Amino acid sequence: MSFSNWILYLGTIVLLMAAPGPGPLLTLSHGAQHGARGGIPNALGFSAGALLLMALSALGISALLFASPTAFNIVKLLGAGYLVWLGITLWRKPFALGGEQAGAASRLWSGFRPAFLLAVSNPEDTVFFSALLPRFLEPERALWPQYLTMAATWVVADLVIAVLLAAAGGRLGTWLAHGQRLKRFSRTSGGLFVIAGLMLAAVQR
Repeated sequence: MSFSNWILYLGTIVLLMAAPGPGPLLTLSHGAQHGARGGIPNALGFSAGALLLMALSALGISALLFASPTAFNIVKLLGAGYLVWLGITLWRKPFALGGEQAGAASRLWSGFRPAFLLAVSNPEDTVFFSALLPRFLEPERALWPQYLTMAATWVVADLVIAVLLAAAGGRLGTWLAHGQRLKRFSRTSGGLFVIAGLMLAAVQR
C-alpha cells in the first residue's frame, strides 16, 4: 500500500469513527462512568468487530451479504433492534457513576460487549468493508500485507479516538454528578439510541 493511499484510508476511517452516531455516543457514556480508561474496552470491542468484518471482506463473504437484499435487511434489522434495546435499557435503568469500584474484568466486559455487537450489527460498517474497503487495495501489490496494514491502522486509530472520547466523557461525568443531570443524560442518550435504531430500520439500500 502506497503512503498516499494509506493517508487517504486513514483520513476516511477517522471521519467514519468520529462522525456523530451510536458508536461515539456509547464511548462517551462509558467514559462518563469510567473515565478515559473506559474507552479502551470500547475500542477493543469496536476493533474486534471491525477485524471480523475485515476478515469476511478479505474472504469475499461480506460482498455476498451486501449483494443479497435479504441478508442486508437482516443485518439492518438486527442492528436497529440492538440500538433500540440499548436505548430502552438506558432509559429504564440509568447508569451510575463510580464505576471504577467495579472489578476490572466486569468493566472490560461491560465496555467490550456492546461495542462489539454494535460494530458487527451496523450495516454501515458492512457496506464500508464490503464496498469501500476494496477501493483502497492496490491490485499490483500483494493483498494480504495491505489487509494487515489496514487492520493495524484501524485498531490504532480506533483506540486513540475512543480514549479521547472517553476522556471527554470522563469530564462530562464530573458535571453529571450533581443533581438530576445524570438521569437526564441517561434518558437523553437512551432516546438518541432509540431514534438511531428507528432511523436505521427505515434505511433503504
